[in-house]
Amino acid sequence: MLNTLSLSFFVLIDSATITFDRGFHVLTGETGAGKTLLIQAIHLLSGRKVSTDIIRKGAEKAVIEATFDIQKLPKVHKILQESGIDFDPHEFLILKREISRTAKNRIFINSQMAPLSLLSRLAPYLLELVSQNSSESIRQTETQRALLDLYGEIDFSPFTASYQSLQSLEKRLIALKSESQGDQLERLKWELEEWESFNYQEGEEESLFEEYKPLANSQEITEKLTSVRGGLDHPNLIPALSQFQKLIDDPSLSEHLQAAVVHLQEALFLVSKQLQSLEYSPEKLQSLESRLSTLNQLKRKYHVESHEIAAHIEALRAQVDTLENLDENIEAIKQELQTLALNTKELAKSLTNQRIKTARQLESKLTAELLSLNFPHAKVLIAVDSKEIGPTGKDQISFFLAANPGEEPASISTRSSGGEIARFLFALKILLAEKGSLPTLIFDEIDANIGGETASIVGKKLNTLGKRSQILAITHFPQVARHADHHLQISKKESDGRTITEISPLKASEKEKELLRMLGGESLNLFPN
Repeated sequence: MLNTLSLSFFVLIDSATITFDRGFHVLTGETGAGKTLLIQAIHLLSGRKVSTDIIRKGAEKAVIEATFDIQKLPKVHKILQESGIDFDPHEFLILKREISRTAKNRIFINSQMAPLSLLSRLAPYLLELVSQNSSESIRQTETQRALLDLYGEIDFSPFTASYQSLQSLEKRLIALKSESQGDQLERLKWELEEWESFNYQEGEEESLFEEYKPLANSQEITEKLTSVRGGLDHPNLIPALSQFQKLIDDPSLSEHLQAAVVHLQEALFLVSKQLQSLEYSPEKLQSLESRLSTLNQLKRKYHVESHEIAAHIEALRAQVDTLENLDENIEAIKQELQTLALNTKELAKSLTNQRIKTARQLESKLTAELLSLNFPHAKVLIAVDSKEIGPTGKDQISFFLAANPGEEPASISTRSSGGEIARFLFALKILLAEKGSLPTLIFDEIDANIGGETASIVGKKLNTLGKRSQILAITHFPQVARHADHHLQISKKESDGRTITEISPLKASEKEKELLRMLGGESLNLFPN
């Protein structure tokens, strides 16, 4: 259930928060007052693309935020959980969308950044917008199939899974039949033999480098220290300094030469000690260099990255096994295909039977509902015909409506009028809502193509429907609005030279005044009971 809708700097709205309750809400106002702004905001919270045109002039960003009661919406819980969004089913779900002129647009779900695609996934389980455009979509046979399945609570996912497996297996069979056992097999076996001879262990390259780095470093240090020791241990260096000391009479200079001899002897001792402490193995270093070099050659030769090696070797083994046992694999897949095709056929047949049964039930219910909507000669027929099998089965669903006495039922896809379609769609939504199949329903002038007497019936129906579901309706008909549990008036005014849209909940006396305005100022007694 929609709890609140808040808009900031949204087209003509500076700031507005609308609180909704259970029951039937009606939104009214003069043409151009801004009723479509609410529909636009709801579209954006449903994941639609947006333009910066919706940002109010003078503002840097527009913000749309809504809260929902999701306690009884397990599918919403599942989507949030799968998407890593923190939520408490006993607390309101908060959807927020920021549209900025300069920065990237942002979406928040329970204060966590979220992608636009997540809004699109959540929206169908939170809100459904029924508009005159919906009347056009119901003319499509695929929409009619989806609505029949929704009404009958028909789960075609087992069939879809079987059908997709069948498609995948058929592609696999085609690919196998095109394989060659000749050169390709020899080439793959040769490559596999090279990898297996190398005996690569997963993560080995990192381990080799860990061993190689300190050894390579020790080699460099050993070479430097050996060179230093060779210089310090020169047979003439220290003896020559000692001889120089004997030739000098100056005590100060003699002292310096003595100190130099001592320091050189100490340095020679330290260099020798460091060389003894170094763990350097030329043989080990050469072995590591050789293995790393061979590994790099294999990677370059077969265009494989380090992290792909293990999977690549397994794939090679699988390919070799497949080619070596090609005939047996083809035969096994043919057997599997035969079993899967039979299962898919049985599931499709079961779907057809369920749809035929549901079609007969929905025909009766829709006809009765249309009769109650001032459609005295209405009769609905639902055809379940065969078509080429696809992901949803092999059934083409077509809705037919006989609107006038003596007429044959006509397809709503081509021959029904706007008013007939509007009432047909409205009747269908009533039946779906009664089964608990729909979220919050928002009707955007769905009554535009009906007459005043029928509008009163629609208003009563919406009021009854509001006892089971939350209903929001934008209407120009006072006959509809008078039956609302909650009445919101949308108006616009000028302030400081700018136009502002305001949304106000109406009290009983204010509601009567608004109904009179909608009626054209005439008496409320004109309304039929």
